[in-house]
Amino acid sequence: MSIARYLTAGGFALGVTLGLLLLMHVLIQTNIKGPGEVIEFKVPDIVMPERQIETKFDVSKPEKPQEVETPPPDIPQPEFDTPDATNEGIAIETKFDAKPTITGPTGFGDGDMIPLTVVQPDYPRRAAQTGKEGYCTIEFTVAANGTTKDAFVADCPDSVFQSAALKAAEKIKYKPRVVDGQPVDVPGVQYKFLFQMAKE
Repeated sequence: MSIARYLTAGGFALGVTLGLLLLMHVLIQTNIKGPGEVIEFKVPDIVMPERQIETKFDVSKPEKPQEVETPPPDIPQPEFDTPDATNEGIAIETKFDAKPTITGPTGFGDGDMIPLTVVQPDYPRRAAQTGKEGYCTIEFTVAANGTTKDAFVADCPDSVFQSAALKAAEKIKYKPRVVDGQPVDVPGVQYKFLFQMAKE
């Protein structure tokens, strides 16, 4: 049974092999013929004409804009919402002594120490809301350059005014004291800030 199968397969393979050989022989015989007439094409040479390149610049001036005869309308002022807690309607009067109290060295030299800029302290909001009044004395040193330094609270019955008085004292400017032609530091200078509500 298996021998018959091998014989069948061998005969089929032999037939396929012979068919392929015959097909190859036919194809080879067909390609032996020489090529036919060949038509040649000549590509013409490309010649670019000579051209002169000119560079042109735009030298024309822009037209002057026309002057506006009527000015633009005024811009309306913006309106801002005011917070609930403000000092609006409260007139604040902050008073200072005419001359600072000097508790340090006494006597002036060649040039007297004169206050040039005195800043009003901000009235504390908490005190303004309750109508509280008071005072605060700040002691500091006037430096040779006219600024204040080393400020501290010397006398302030109500602590609500301490911060505002200290900030104002740090911004005071002086013409410094001059001794023998040289500006010097003056310690122990005091300023008394009065916080009073304006009377209607």
